[in-house]
Amino acid sequence: MKYDVCVFGGCALDMIYYQNSDGTYNDEPTIKEPGGKGANQAVAASRAGAKTTIISRVGNDEIGKSIIENLLLNRVDVSNVEIIDGIQNDYSKIRIRVKDKDNEIERFSGAINTFTPDMVDKYSEVLLNSAIIVCQLKIPKETTERLINFCHKHNKVLILTPCRPEKLSITDKANKKLLDKITLITCNEKECKTIFNTDNIETCIEKYPNKLIVTLGNEGLIYHNGKRVVKMSSINVEVIDTIGAGDTLNGNLVAFLSKGVDLQHALRKAMYAATMKLQVKSAQKGMPYYNELEEFIFRKRNKNFSYSEELDFAISIVKEAYNQIKENTNFRIFSKEDNTLVTDIDIAIEKFLIKNIKKKFKKDVFLTEESFPDTNLQDRCWIIDPIDGTNHFIKGNPYWGIQLAFYDKGHTRFSIIYLPKLDEFYYAAENQGVYLNNNKILNIPVVPLNQTVVEFGGSVYKELDSKKIYFNKLIKQDKMLIGNILHINSCARSFTNLVSGKTDALIFATRKLWDIMPGMFLCEEAGIKVYALDFEKKLRLLTLNEELKNIILD
Repeated sequence: MKYDVCVFGGCALDMIYYQNSDGTYNDEPTIKEPGGKGANQAVAASRAGAKTTIISRVGNDEIGKSIIENLLLNRVDVSNVEIIDGIQNDYSKIRIRVKDKDNEIERFSGAINTFTPDMVDKYSEVLLNSAIIVCQLKIPKETTERLINFCHKHNKVLILTPCRPEKLSITDKANKKLLDKITLITCNEKECKTIFNTDNIETCIEKYPNKLIVTLGNEGLIYHNGKRVVKMSSINVEVIDTIGAGDTLNGNLVAFLSKGVDLQHALRKAMYAATMKLQVKSAQKGMPYYNELEEFIFRKRNKNFSYSEELDFAISIVKEAYNQIKENTNFRIFSKEDNTLVTDIDIAIEKFLIKNIKKKFKKDVFLTEESFPDTNLQDRCWIIDPIDGTNHFIKGNPYWGIQLAFYDKGHTRFSIIYLPKLDEFYYAAENQGVYLNNNKILNIPVVPLNQTVVEFGGSVYKELDSKKIYFNKLIKQDKMLIGNILHINSCARSFTNLVSGKTDALIFATRKLWDIMPGMFLCEEAGIKVYALDFEKKLRLLTLNEELKNIILD
């Protein structure tokens, strides 16, 4: 069986005591629940959507059974958890302070001390069939060493959270070699200082780019991306309980990395997950499920956006519009007056969107391809293209999308392009950039000329003579000056190709607002420049690549 995440670590019973206003603690814990660093990270990763297993040991008693039941409840695979007679389960007394909501932990170790190096060999197939392995330093060091060496030998991604940092201190020269074999280390400031025997955090992260992540409490976190120091600020919320926040961050981080999310985006999403946990008592109760996290990120990110209500609603109904029709494979095709095609699915999506928007925003107006094509652009206007790329939709190609833009007081305020068959959901909000599947598009690459791709968008016949001029500029003496030329005839795909870096320039002639407003706004928020290619502005060029622009405009 293959797993996204394999946690190699301990489980425990958490007994949580909350400090009274007079500074005292009650004799009995407020909360008793399964926890432990390994189990917490496994639960966090599973809730974030990763297929997760844990290699662990528990004692054969009621506490051990409750630990197993809790893991199962959270859809963590427990087939690699050993239930051992005669060993005591780990437990922790965790005291939460009133003043700063931080915690002090008194640990009582049992089962975790029985982890042996031969467990690495015993579960080698599980480790080899896991995308990412996670470990801590709470298990005996010789077992951790065996795991580190195994993962390094087999080129497996290993992420370590050093909750016993003294075991990895570089004052022991042998530990320097171990550090080099670990893929990623996530630690807090105190742990970092202990491992590297220094107070200079920035010096540490510069020595270990894209490897050492240091959390700084209220200050966020810091790491080096190979080019510069990256500081990610914390997300401001009322803190109720800090216990489990680090485990939540790490569990979500590995879950997103296992799905192919880059380190910077994975860290930011993991920080949002940890923030959600901070607002809930106990370690695991506040660990978010993936859908909860996505909603939280969106609302938190856009809380100061003047049209956040409209944007939130638009995103939900665009997704719902697709859900309404995605099982419908029997559709009718009609020809319009201009000889273009429309299906009853186009009409159904448009009617669904208009109906739902009218219910919530009764006075708003619509400019749409099918129902309201002649509306003049005005305040609080919803521009809708229910299926852009209808020919692709009919043929079963994935290059079609649902497009929507919202216009008010002389400007586009947000736009959406949803390409459901490609599982790509783009949106842009005014002055907030462009997001793909809730991850901000940070840097559109500018590549050498021989790697560039120029796309000619819209229908081939529109402004064909002008297009030929620019086509010929890209070819000299039967030799291509660029990497490739592309034509798809789907504005939804063309604009999203550009903002996601799949192409490097777009030349198009389409002027219908429902075709171009959503995509043009994505490009505007991405910082992509627009150039007129003729006096009447029938043909336009969009690109960030100055060298490419100079060839086309020459």
